[in-house]
Amino acid sequence: MSEEIYLVWSNEHRGWWKPGGYGYSTGLRGAGHFSRDQAIAICKQALPTAHHVGTIAEIPVRLADLTDILRRAGA
Repeated sequence: MSEEIYLVWSNEHRGWWKPGGYGYSTGLRGAGHFSRDQAIAICKQALPTAHHVGTIAEIPVRLADLTDILRRAGA
């Protein structure tokens, strides 16, 4: 079984983490692909900044789930 791909959404920067974690993309095409472990580590590291954002700063999103949501919405 191949490893699942995750994206990381930044509530703080209102965008997807780009490949390698360098910057943010407002569109999915520019979003980086991360392993689950990488995505969780990114989100854990961002927890201390969550207090000034008012919510969890970074959120891991499984690409397969996002694809399914968009497909069902007809997007």
